[in-house]
Amino acid sequence: MSYPTERPAGKEHIPLYTKGFVAVRIIQLIIGIICLGLSAYLTAVVPIIGGILMLFTSIVGFITSIYCLVAHFGPPNAYNYWAILGLDIFHVIFWLVSFALLAAQAAFLLAYTYYDYYYDYYYTAYAAYGGIAAGAAALGAINWVVYLAALICHSIALHRHRKAGLHAMPGRTTGAAPVVASELAMQPQQPQAYYPKQAEAVSYQQQPPQQFQQQAPQPYQLPSQ
Repeated sequence: MSYPTERPAGKEHIPLYTKGFVAVRIIQLIIGIICLGLSAYLTAVVPIIGGILMLFTSIVGFITSIYCLVAHFGPPNAYNYWAILGLDIFHVIFWLVSFALLAAQAAFLLAYTYYDYYYDYYYTAYAAYGGIAAGAAALGAINWVVYLAALICHSIALHRHRKAGLHAMPGRTTGAAPVVASELAMQPQQPQAYYPKQAEAVSYQQQPPQQFQQQAPQPYQLPSQ
């Protein structure tokens, strides 16, 4: 099936995505907000590296998800598929590292509770912290899968968009045609304006030698004695 190249004015640079792709962006935003809350609480009570990294990734994911939705439904000039591709690659890497590290530290917190089960306070606290960390890690893993699917869909749409000859900026294919047509229309008019003037200039330059030859003085002759 051929890739359609017709777009509304100003949206020539936006690729055509599969149905339901916007729902993928909304799922990313919802899971990112939940991970943001869990990692923020975990960082406040138990500042572990996995929770801090998850908090950073969730904040960036919240901002970029808003940007993707606004660029898709908002002003067309805000959309840049190279920027979205880079953001998807960033999130695939950081969500993978975040949930893997947090899952390892959640296992340590849950294991620590069993070593100190004689102390009820520590047992309850670390069990709660370990459960929060495990839940955040599980949601982070789901969000990583969602971002990976979004990266694959966006890459396919971008490849088809570039293969069809479309570009990253709006209006590039429609603005060049009037300029070429006007230049071609002006070219036949240029030779007609200068040929008569050159002929007049040549005839004018040939007259002075003729007048000079007619008015030349006769050679001087000596009077006869």
